[in-house]
Amino acid sequence: MLIETLIFAFIISLLSGGKISRLGELVLREFWLVPLALLIQSGVYWVAVRGIGLGPTWVSPVLDTGSYFLLLIFTIRNISIPGMGFITLGILLNTLVIGLNGGVMPVDPSFLSEANRNALLEGQGTHGLMTSWTRLSFLADVLYIDLLGMRKQMFSVGDILIDIGVFFLVYKTLRQPQESNAKTL
Repeated sequence: MLIETLIFAFIISLLSGGKISRLGELVLREFWLVPLALLIQSGVYWVAVRGIGLGPTWVSPVLDTGSYFLLLIFTIRNISIPGMGFITLGILLNTLVIGLNGGVMPVDPSFLSEANRNALLEGQGTHGLMTSWTRLSFLADVLYIDLLGMRKQMFSVGDILIDIGVFFLVYKTLRQPQESNAKTL
């Protein structure tokens, strides 16, 4: 849903007088942590789907959970930017549920197709099926949306908070006067 949120935020911002050029004025501290975290998450996912081992079984969960800690550091360093508080809280909640469930985000199987359930049972990817042993299951991917024109999606409370934060970040950045967007390091 993050892509849809970004598109919606840009449309609303531009329709209400926002300027895309103001994005260039946004200064994010330690931004390099974001691509590093995404690279780690992509690598863990790729290895899991291919059935390639990274060594001991604990390596992938530690790397995946660790990537969320990198995102948390980034958001905390930028907490004064509009929307970043929501993003930080959302990433924190997702990190908690992933960390307490062996490095995977539990997914409610009731909304999944048979093929997706089987893939998760085989341990493919960075998600796992929710079971009676799932910790903090209310923070897992238990929410479901199926809107016209969008593919069916499952998401968590943390994902909602991240989307709210991203919307505010884009909206406030595009709508603010240029001089108030600049942040000092």
